[in-house]
Amino acid sequence: MGLFDSIEMDKELKRVIRHMGRVEEYRDTLQSLQGVWDNLTLLGQLSGTGADMSSTRQGFNQLTLDLLNNLGNETLKKTVLEMKSKAQVAVDIMIRNLFERTADIGFLATDDDIREYAARAPDYLRKIRQGFGSEKERMQEELDGLTVRLQQRFKEYVQKYSVYNNIILLDCEGNVLIQLDPDNPVERSGDALIDESLTSSREYVETFRHSDLVPGEASSLIYSFRVTPDADDTPLGVLCLCFRFANETAGIFENLEEDEDWSVITLLDKAGRVIASSDAWHIPIGAGMERVLDADYRVVRFAGREYLATTRPTQGYQGYAGLGWYGHVMVPLEHAFGKDASDRLGRVAADTLDEVMRNPSLFSEELRTIPLQAERIQSELNRSVWNGNVRQSSDKKALNPAFSKILLWEISNTGLRTKDVFERSIGNLNQTVVSAILQDSQFLASLAIDIMDRNLYERANDCRWWALRSHFRELLSRETLGAEEIQAMRAILTRINSLYTVYANLVLFDRQGRVLAVSNPDYQDYCGRTLSDEWVRETLSLKNSQSYIVSAFETSPLYKNRHTYIYGAAVHGENHQVVGGLPSGGVVGGIGIVFDSEPQFAAMLTDALPRNEKGEIVPGSFAVFADRERRVIASTNSAIQSGSRLDLDSQFFSLSKGASISNIVELDGLYYAVGSRASAGYREYKNDLDSYRNDVAALIFVPLCPSNAEQAKARQVAKARQQIQIGRSSEFGDTVEIATFYVGGNWFGFYSEHVVEAVDTSGLTPVPGATHCLSGYKMYQNEPVPVVDIRQILPRQFERDSSAGEQIVLVKHKDGLFGILVNSLGEIPEVPDSRIESLSSLFAGEGAIADSVVKPEFNQAAGELLLILNPEKICGRISALQTQGAADLKNASSLSALPRAEVKNIRPAS
Repeated sequence: MGLFDSIEMDKELKRVIRHMGRVEEYRDTLQSLQGVWDNLTLLGQLSGTGADMSSTRQGFNQLTLDLLNNLGNETLKKTVLEMKSKAQVAVDIMIRNLFERTADIGFLATDDDIREYAARAPDYLRKIRQGFGSEKERMQEELDGLTVRLQQRFKEYVQKYSVYNNIILLDCEGNVLIQLDPDNPVERSGDALIDESLTSSREYVETFRHSDLVPGEASSLIYSFRVTPDADDTPLGVLCLCFRFANETAGIFENLEEDEDWSVITLLDKAGRVIASSDAWHIPIGAGMERVLDADYRVVRFAGREYLATTRPTQGYQGYAGLGWYGHVMVPLEHAFGKDASDRLGRVAADTLDEVMRNPSLFSEELRTIPLQAERIQSELNRSVWNGNVRQSSDKKALNPAFSKILLWEISNTGLRTKDVFERSIGNLNQTVVSAILQDSQFLASLAIDIMDRNLYERANDCRWWALRSHFRELLSRETLGAEEIQAMRAILTRINSLYTVYANLVLFDRQGRVLAVSNPDYQDYCGRTLSDEWVRETLSLKNSQSYIVSAFETSPLYKNRHTYIYGAAVHGENHQVVGGLPSGGVVGGIGIVFDSEPQFAAMLTDALPRNEKGEIVPGSFAVFADRERRVIASTNSAIQSGSRLDLDSQFFSLSKGASISNIVELDGLYYAVGSRASAGYREYKNDLDSYRNDVAALIFVPLCPSNAEQAKARQVAKARQQIQIGRSSEFGDTVEIATFYVGGNWFGFYSEHVVEAVDTSGLTPVPGATHCLSGYKMYQNEPVPVVDIRQILPRQFERDSSAGEQIVLVKHKDGLFGILVNSLGEIPEVPDSRIESLSSLFAGEGAIADSVVKPEFNQAAGELLLILNPEKICGRISALQTQGAADLKNASSLSALPRAEVKNIRPAS
């Protein structure tokens, strides 16, 4: 702890709290009220009102400290959570992408056309250099033919896998044999990655630094591997895929940024150097950063400015962790806490939000104690002011009663102002907590749908690229196929499936839809069958190599009658050429790749679920993929099955492309924070250049608390009663003051002259075997005083709620004192005699414990009437009940009574 502007604050808040506008606003208001309480405490001691403000003032001081510290900590926690999430997602999304790239290079290096070129091109070049005349021209012509064909394949590859901007094939000495980018001037490379690629025991080499292969870039990300003959490990050359690093990071950052977002998202290399920045003018590429790895955040300095900073290492993906990069987010301190938590709560129904914020299970122990502290302080204050008014009313010798009344009124008014500040600040504190959960659910929904789009982008690419495999095109172009050719196709499919395990099966079929080969032996009996599914017909009608189809999300016999997507691409004959986007050859078959949807979608959704401080999934949370018709694609909740419909408001499914929303919903007796994000596609996938459309949303459900409509309704009724008041009348004539209170939902009062004071219930001791009316004894001025519960003699029975801040009103009786349990204290209004009507004229009955009623003013709206109780009638009623037999007592309105001896032994009044 440490002092900040005379207030003791948590150490970690001292450096940042001055930038929290809302906390500063409450701090100023509370400090101003603190000065008022100091003055009122002094005046109360001097005035003789008997209203001791010392405990209220001390409690107010402590609550102010607790409130400001918790509000500051929750504000800081919310901001840091958002920063950590962005940093984690930035690096993990990149790692997921690069994991796919490691598979690309290993598989592409085995491509038949690339192998052929790597084997033949060096020989052609040697002969061209040595030859002359027509022989040289013929060799050059043949090489040009091979080059055009391979460059066309490179172009096809990059059109599909658009994360690359160049493909380079080099011989073993570093000479460039062929590359896609005609503007890249490199002809020979001395980069060490060539030797590493030729000798590495891994299936890929990953390099991020400056390379002479990309002379125009300060740093490049290149994936490389050796090219070898099919049956020989002797290297023929090295294949390099040049990744569009800046382009990819810009897309990641754009998805993570929000309107009026001051955070700068960066990727750092393992040395802490910035390799990508969402705002390079702010945090430039190449700058060295202080990594924050031993804490959730730290205040750091950069370029003469203070920032809140956090750093997150990658969590890796399927064992792949990349090159040791970090996600790093920095926010200028002066802009770190500017977001209004209430903005995100705007669409939440007011009664729902009120019920959620009243539930203590949602908040930490420290947060739960603050409203209890505030209630205790307010209760003590109300009792002190109430007692002060009672004393002034009953003390005929009071000095300067007018001043005392004004002082008590000012104390009460200051109490109301303090209560308002407390309620607003506690409400803001609770809003901050709930808003953070809503924000997190919406952010995680965005993560889930982004993972899905990126994953399925790869599936659309895979099917099209594999359909271009020369071996498939050649064999499917034949009129008949023997067992050897079919076995060769099966071997290729099996090898592909072993490398790409996200598929349950790969299916190759001819132009009639007849299955020729499958990768999964469990489906071997499908070979020879003709598939009649709609997706097969659509596949065979595709006109070019850029087109693909996706089946509806439905059950398929190729996936053991479970729900899945099947991606399809047409296989065009060997003479197929694309000229101006139009085909010149026919379709000879097709390939269908069956996505292993159940484990893959489950893994995507699980990775997006909220986690607690220990990294464990928040209990009760779950995630769902669903389409616009609310049909479930996948769910982590076993009760929500694929293909079922989700009974949820349409606002979560009718989002425009890339839009998101969060709200609180009631589901199966629980309130959930639900975040939803509609698919935005990825690169070309599901975007303008792609004809495929499939509107899917990801939804994240985070449990908040049980729902209880009955309690909410009861609170609304209680609030309406609390608003019933009688103010100081403007009428002339004699007046009387009435000390009012609430019991079991009823509004009662005593003439002030009958009341001694109100005290708390501490020390109230029950008596075993006593009647229902006797709650126990309370020591008062060293004497035991019986305390009765008049709920037992009311026409309607009310359950006692001892947790609701009960108090005891001590009342004078002709023979002594007794106490009455009350739920809360009311006002002590000064009422004209003319407005008090005796109940005797209204046939109140023998058993009535009230003898008067206060009528409303002429222009006052009708409401609940104030009943004035008579202490003698209360004791008489209890005595009368006691004299009745046990049988009558059992059936007479379930009433209880004090034993007659208890009434007789009431302590004499002093």
